Amino acid sequence: MKRLLPLLALAALVAVPAASAGRQAVPVMHSGQLVVAFGDPAPGFAQGTVRGNKITKPRGYEVDLAKAIAAQLHLKPVWVYSPWNSLFAPGQKKFDISFQEATITAQRKKTVDFTSSYMNANQGVLLSKKASVPHSLADLKKMQVCGQTNTTGLQWIQDQLKPDKKVLTFPSLTAAFQAVTINRCDAFIMDVPIVSLQKKQTPSHFGPVAGQIVTHEQYGAVLQKNSKLTQKVDVVLEKLTKNGTVGKLQKKWFSINFAKVPVLK
Repeated sequence: MKRLLPLLALAALVAVPAASAGRQAVPVMHSGQLVVAFGDPAPGFAQGTVRGNKITKPRGYEVDLAKAIAAQLHLKPVWVYSPWNSLFAPGQKKFDISFQEATITAQRKKTVDFTSSYMNANQGVLLSKKASVPHSLADLKKMQVCGQTNTTGLQWIQDQLKPDKKVLTFPSLTAAFQAVTINRCDAFIMDVPIVSLQKKQTPSHFGPVAGQIVTHEQYGAVLQKNSKLTQKVDVVLEKLTKNGTVGKLQKKWFSINFAKVPVLK
């Protein structure tokens, strides 16, 4: 037995660096950290205090999901701010991964990587307090419609709805919601989870969520194009979906049944 002890001790010494090396092999910007970017505050998804490019005390579904992913990768999450309008721009990213309710599209995939989907969504119609409720897409077409730049909602307005009046566009969610609040915009078209949760958070600022348009969109987290991290995150997301973590987090943060929002046709 005494002769085996040196060999066992040597094996243990070899095993420890090997395990450490495995954890360090995650391809991130800074060793031991997962730099996670969020954009404009989105109720239920991600909210926090923005100071420069840092975010403190973030909370929401995407925040908890990022924490769960970081834990699986044995990394510490670090929160940063990244504006929506630069999210899909080509070039080097200042984050490892970004959660901004970004719909996965072929066009966007040309400049960034997406993870597999972590939520499904259609487009929703949020009204101002003075707007009449549309009962069809034909009714919606006659209204003063607005959208956020570089979103699939705005793309749908321009390509599918083609409203009678010139579309009002805004660079951020905050600006678009403000336009609806002051009745400058009759109907803001944006992902149904986002407008539904905004209405729930500040009900006195808006009219109803008039309906949803079925677009079968899926949210994916955004990474650097050709990132070696993408596949690793997909493996973790699959695990978190199968073990029920994703479902539990959605139930925790979204107490609204989005499927019950009426469909506009």
